[in-house]
Amino acid sequence: MTNAFPSQNFTEMLGITPISLVSDQQIWDELLTPQVKAFLGPIQGEPTVRVQETVAGEFPGDEVTNLNGHLLYGKPGFVRFPYIQTVYRTKYGCVIIKRDGLKFKVTAWVGKRGKQELILRASLRDRRFDGTKRADDTSLLDFTYADAINAPLMKDGKPIDAKSVELSIYAFMPGSKISSTCGDNSFEEFVRNPYTFLDRPKLFIKHFRKAWKTERSPGQVANSIPDVSGIVPAVFEKFAIDAGYDFIENSSSHYHIAMWGVSLGYRYTAPEHAKVLAAFTAGIKQLKDSGIELTRPQESWVCVLQSLPKELLPKDLKVYDLNGPVWPQDNIGPSNLWMNKPLSERGKQLLPE
Repeated sequence: MTNAFPSQNFTEMLGITPISLVSDQQIWDELLTPQVKAFLGPIQGEPTVRVQETVAGEFPGDEVTNLNGHLLYGKPGFVRFPYIQTVYRTKYGCVIIKRDGLKFKVTAWVGKRGKQELILRASLRDRRFDGTKRADDTSLLDFTYADAINAPLMKDGKPIDAKSVELSIYAFMPGSKISSTCGDNSFEEFVRNPYTFLDRPKLFIKHFRKAWKTERSPGQVANSIPDVSGIVPAVFEKFAIDAGYDFIENSSSHYHIAMWGVSLGYRYTAPEHAKVLAAFTAGIKQLKDSGIELTRPQESWVCVLQSLPKELLPKDLKVYDLNGPVWPQDNIGPSNLWMNKPLSERGKQLLPE
């Protein structure tokens, strides 16, 4: 009798992936930076650990998602697969770690109950089910990954046999949100996602002029915490390497984030995106060479401006027309500007430079 029993990793086939096993202690000790911990203060008492299946979280803003619209118990408000939620109360706020088989998501909040303010959101997510509806059964998502346009890494039009994980990092200084400092909610929403204002060109231009004079980049609704960008990416790479991943990826929502990724060794996954970014980089260089001074935030705003139809550009803004490139990720539709970085020798061989 031949041995017909399958040799499969059933645990991973069921969606329990290595990245979900990063411990809370590793997250606290290595991922949370000194400045984030200073804002939080020391942990107070024992954590609260629960298996959750509700969309609602601890308070408004702490919700998860049900992107596939499953109706557990015949009604909305529940997710198909449960997740584990651990709440660490600290002297000045709390840290909440949510995890399921494909992702862990860390949020740090400061302030008293009812007035919590988000200061950090960081996560790692296994990409193996991307491009399929199963990807969106992970309730710890902000956007859909079920569309085929977000399929995992490919070579010659075919998915490669490799393990890949996506990072996501957001950090905000307490008390620095636009709406908190100047009370302008509409302007804050514009900075959060300017592409949602393209159908209101007059309001777009009004907010664009205001943003141009600030030090806020697109997406930056609050000041960043200085040590996060310098510490967290390397920690995420360590976690991914220890868990046996071949690649780490990110989805760069704006030009300054893409340039930050390049500085860390990431490269553009799709050749067409590499061409678009090269056009943006060349166009911005041409503006600077002509004598136009641009800050780093303004470079990103120039990229945003290209999505506004040329005929709607006021005369004084036409100087920033780059004649062609349009930013590939608007955070509205499913298209993402994927960037990747090989972590293993196998990864470097699968997708060489």
